[in-house]
Amino acid sequence: PPPPTPTPTPTPTPTPTPGDLRLADPGPQTCTFNQPCTVQLTATGGKPPVRYAATGLPWGLTLDGVSGRITGRPWGSGTTRITATVTDFTGATAGAAFALTLNWF
Repeated sequence: PPPPTPTPTPTPTPTPTPGDLRLADPGPQTCTFNQPCTVQLTATGGKPPVRYAATGLPWGLTLDGVSGRITGRPWGSGTTRITATVTDFTGATAGAAFALTLNWF
């Protein structure tokens, strides 16, 4: 009989250690045109202090790089994808992307 075919051993997915820097996914967010809007980004782990950054913010919204708070009165409509990152004191980074829907009313 032919020799048995070896079964490949699955490679385990590395799990982050408790101290690893992470940026929580804020999930889909909704704001209304020209109305106050706030989205809070939250980092855990890593070595403080941390700094936040984001790309894809619609006109009228700004990010406070220290607090991780996105605030303002957005102009526009539709859905945009926001990519947020956080960097800690050691230079480690973590990121998350989420959808932001802007409604007229």
